[in-house]
Amino acid sequence: MKALVIGLGSMGKRRVRNLQALRVAEIAGVDLRDDRRQEAAGKYGIATFENLEEALSAFKPSILIISTSPDLHMTF
Repeated sequence: MKALVIGLGSMGKRRVRNLQALRVAEIAGVDLRDDRRQEAAGKYGIATFENLEEALSAFKPSILIISTSPDLHMTF
């Protein structure tokens, strides 16, 4: 399973830790903020991306976890 966490603020980082505790083998994250991407990559050893399109194309996740403020959620 490949999990992509969208949003690497406090809730997103918690989701990354939860996925690691569940032994999900491949985890990546997306965040607009460079400082959050760098922190998550350094602390958790995950790949990070600046935008969703790049992450979907390069990482090809099987699941998405949205950890952003509700007002920032996308509509489909």
